[in-house]
Amino acid sequence: MRVLWFLKRLSRMVRGQSLRRLAFPLTLLIVAASLGLYLLLAYSLANDPRLVPIAFQEAKSILLVTAHPDDETLFFSPTITYRRDDANVKRSLKLRRTGRQATKISEDRCVVLDIAELQDNPKQWWDGDMVKDLVSSYKEKWHVDLIVTFDHGGISGHINHRSVSAGVRKYIQSTPDAPAAYMLQSTPLLRKYSSLLDLIPTTIPFAWRILKALLTTPLGKEVEHNTVHDVVPLAAYNNKALIVSSWKAYRVSRAAFSQHDSQYSWDRSLYLVVSRYMWFNTLAKIA
Repeated sequence: MRVLWFLKRLSRMVRGQSLRRLAFPLTLLIVAASLGLYLLLAYSLANDPRLVPIAFQEAKSILLVTAHPDDETLFFSPTITYRRDDANVKRSLKLRRTGRQATKISEDRCVVLDIAELQDNPKQWWDGDMVKDLVSSYKEKWHVDLIVTFDHGGISGHINHRSVSAGVRKYIQSTPDAPAAYMLQSTPLLRKYSSLLDLIPTTIPFAWRILKALLTTPLGKEVEHNTVHDVVPLAAYNNKALIVSSWKAYRVSRAAFSQHDSQYSWDRSLYLVVSRYMWFNTLAKIA
């Protein structure tokens, strides 16, 4: 009975004015936690193979498969700016005009496929075999060793995005020697527009990896200070990735999007700040 009385009293305390008093410190705590996670993941752990798999760190030719001219900046910015300054990486985009100068992607690696069956149409499901064959041809042409595309939700739910994802998955699952391929993960609408605040729920599935990255050294690297080696092979961490843009990389992404003159409106300007996809990407490997 005393326990029940205590719970009732506690419930009354957190109502009304008490709850209002808690709102401000709770908000500060959430903001501080988000900023702390951002600094940790964008700088200290930005290249840890437990969070960014070796496939991203060692790829020499990366193929990004999208559906529309602004997809690469609106959704994939953290991924395409990762290793932006590495001269050994060739990144390729299959789309129309892009901010290639800002992202350091050469013009000959940016391709628009003006095909009648693959036109922007929110009611048309693109042919999976056609997408599969196109991906295959560019994989051979550019010796691609990493592919990145949408997941089955297409981030915005656009049917063209989803059909591109299906076509790439069809290629991966039917090609024994296909390179590693990752899908950008879709999130619910509220989280999509929560900016850095969404790092809190995003990092929950990565919590054990983050803890390991803080306390241990990955296999294959020399142990420093008082840390110990992580006994888990790096291949065990290849199933998903968390890539967080530094402030410099974020500014590069904004500069890239500014080159899409026809797309740059007030609501898109707001998107560049509030969208989680401008700040970080979570990706899952296609089995």
